[in-house]
Amino acid sequence: MRTSAPVTWHERTSRIALIVLWVARLLFKPLLTLWPSNDFGIAVLGRLSWLVDKVTPTPRNVHVTETELGGVPAEQIMSPKPVDDPLEDATILYFHGGGFIFCGPSTHRQLCVQLALESGAPVYSMDYRQVPVVPVAGSVQDAMSAYEALLGIADDPTRIIVGGDSAGGYLAAKVAEIAARRGLQRPAAVIGYSPLLNLDLGDHDRAYMVRDAYLPIKALDKLRPRWIGEDAIEGEMNPVDADPALFPPMFLCAAEYELTRPDVEIMTHRLAEAGRVVETHLWRGQVHAWPVLARALPEALELITLSIAFARRAVVALDDGRAA
Repeated sequence: MRTSAPVTWHERTSRIALIVLWVARLLFKPLLTLWPSNDFGIAVLGRLSWLVDKVTPTPRNVHVTETELGGVPAEQIMSPKPVDDPLEDATILYFHGGGFIFCGPSTHRQLCVQLALESGAPVYSMDYRQVPVVPVAGSVQDAMSAYEALLGIADDPTRIIVGGDSAGGYLAAKVAEIAARRGLQRPAAVIGYSPLLNLDLGDHDRAYMVRDAYLPIKALDKLRPRWIGEDAIEGEMNPVDADPALFPPMFLCAAEYELTRPDVEIMTHRLAEAGRVVETHLWRGQVHAWPVLARALPEALELITLSIAFARRAVVALDDGRAA
């Protein structure tokens, strides 16, 4: 591991991570390349959440209940509350990834369970609307509806941690940006696991982009018109282009070769140059959004622990600022 603030490179790769990497390259990437991007293809992918829900065992040591925030369906995951911990009164609002077309709370349940266990805070995992029901603008509206509702019921609305992976990382960043633009209470921190910070993926070197272990750039090119639709996205379309002053402390990560890494690095440097708090981890030998494999990968568990430690520091700094 080597650190050049605010970026830390992780060189070590476990055997299971290498297996996941090569399975993704040899199986999932060719499959996703050929998968139809029409309504039928998206609908079939949408059944993934239902399948995962059926085969995944019920998590132990936590309580999982169906709920809603601002009219948006969600899972609430509760674990034993910490005692004398900066996150004692915190709440985590989490948005799953899936390219704005599939996945849901069930596919990301193990990740959210781990977040709850690490922090002791309740985690709300949101089931926001996606393509083809709504374009990205609709997903953003659901994310803001959930956040505004959470401001009204959280134990401490100043200690809300907003997180997400991939497309969910986009929503987490948008919540922070839009909250600041509207003059709302901003999140205490944002956690982005391989966050999608730029919908214009073609802005970057194609030779680099094709090295992603399982996300085919051609398939995403076909999806982009459906992402954008006719509805305008509030604020900047791409969070990476937003004013860095709008963002609270941000924790970011990316695999060495993945589509989202260029913008993660751009965002990191823009935040750092503006004097904002940012911590970024780049990891060799991982696949896009690897923390989703929370119970299978030691690197996933390590990264989740790092992100919660960052959230604790952000809350402590917030309290120190109040005291001053």
